[in-house]
Amino acid sequence: MKVSKVENLTEFLLEVKEKMAQIVNSNDPDISSINAYIFEHPGKLIRSKIIQIFGTHLGIKKVKMLELATASELIHLSTLIHDDIIDEADLRRGNETIIKKWGLKQALLYGDYLYTKTFSTLNSLDNQKIAKRLINCAEELIEGEFIQIKYHQQDVPSLSNYMEIVDKKTGALFKGMLECIGLELNFSVNQLLKLGELGREFGFAFQLNDDLADFQEERVTGKESFKDLSEGKYTFPIISSIKNMTELEQKNLFSAINSKDYDVVYKKLVEFEGFKCTRKARDSSVQKCIEYSKDLIGLDDSEFVTEYLTTLLKA
Repeated sequence: MKVSKVENLTEFLLEVKEKMAQIVNSNDPDISSINAYIFEHPGKLIRSKIIQIFGTHLGIKKVKMLELATASELIHLSTLIHDDIIDEADLRRGNETIIKKWGLKQALLYGDYLYTKTFSTLNSLDNQKIAKRLINCAEELIEGEFIQIKYHQQDVPSLSNYMEIVDKKTGALFKGMLECIGLELNFSVNQLLKLGELGREFGFAFQLNDDLADFQEERVTGKESFKDLSEGKYTFPIISSIKNMTELEQKNLFSAINSKDYDVVYKKLVEFEGFKCTRKARDSSVQKCIEYSKDLIGLDDSEFVTEYLTTLLKA
């Protein structure tokens, strides 16, 4: 990546974190303590990076990019708090969750506080089309959690159910926030559709990378190994492997998962090409992202975006 563009991105991310901190600021000591902890571990701010990179190349004003990125990150952060409550998770990316550190009641209240601040921010935006689109994203994220709970107890997971969850929980916000760039720039319906598909494919590739990370060492990925499996979530490598198994082999796989014999699970996913299928699907989505990007921003300006997408999504 060219140094100047990396510096611009770094500066932008610092501004996003500062704006988020201003929005959620509170005089309440408990909320202030959680805020301080949250902003010690802000995550990778992937959504802000995507908004900055595509927004810059498509010509959106920086102040608008900053508003959109901040709102998107707050929506995402709110859902993470509630996800951890639902999953009763102790860790997120190697750090204690809010529910683990402060307890259920304060975690619930803080999640609600974030949503309140987020929607207040959305309602203050000049462009109400963008506000409505992001509110719709928040609704889809919540619907995705309901769908995930509904399918959680299935004996044999299905690809269609998995895709429905990913579209809502991961793809919806990437899709919506990229469409918001187009709304700000008064793009045609066709261009908005392309931005939406770019966001959807990015979300799918991003989720597949996260699925793969579940089976890798935490020191490499930053994600706790086998976290999804331990929470009873069947990801793409599992579903892909099941398609190649007999009924008895499926039974043996689920037995290993239930007994937390993850070494056996890993070997079976290698044997039945679950990881191979996942990487193939991810790479296909990455290529679609690159093609959409070239179409939207032009070949001359697409090198940096292509390099970034490949680096991020093929980790």
